Amino acid sequence: MRLGLVLAEIGRHSDITVTEQELAQAVRQEAMRYGAQAQQVFEAYSKREDLQAQLRAPIYEEKVVDLILSKAEVTDEPVSKEKLFEEDELPEGYGGA
Repeated sequence: MRLGLVLAEIGRHSDITVTEQELAQAVRQEAMRYGAQAQQVFEAYSKREDLQAQLRAPIYEEKVVDLILSKAEVTDEPVSKEKLFEEDELPEGYGGA
């Protein structure tokens, strides 16, 4: 849930939106999954905001992640095998009883 809130805030701050064209494409793709019932599915998604929101959310999140990745600066840092397998300290609230 936290991740969703963080992505939503980054998207809001960066003015990311899902266009009607992107949503229409997602509706078409979803409808095509239902074969002979595609037209009924297409009509349902076209009329119901809740169904549209189910398609809009992953598109939005993908656009936010793409934005983050486009701005990320990645550097390689050599790490020994021993360092890699060292036990990390767990954050407070995690771990044993």
